[in-house]
Amino acid sequence: MHKEYTKLSSVVGPLILVEGISDVSYGEVVDVKLSNGEHRRGQVLEISADKCLIQIFEGTSGINLNGSKVNFTGRSIEISVSI
Repeated sequence: MHKEYTKLSSVVGPLILVEGISDVSYGEVVDVKLSNGEHRRGQVLEISADKCLIQIFEGTSGINLNGSKVNFTGRSIEISVSI
């Protein structure tokens, strides 16, 4: 189930803080849509009450606190393997 949040409260280095969240899991993959339409991927590192800390894999340059949207995918990182 996808959940979208727009309340980004801070960006520091490769991390963003999102407030007002619910039913989010540690390690969950997120997709951040910037106001210019660009997408970045990340992962939930920490959850505290209604806030979570997310590490953005491609960096946070260009992420605007107003206008960016964070989509929680409900999935963790998956790695394909074959024998």
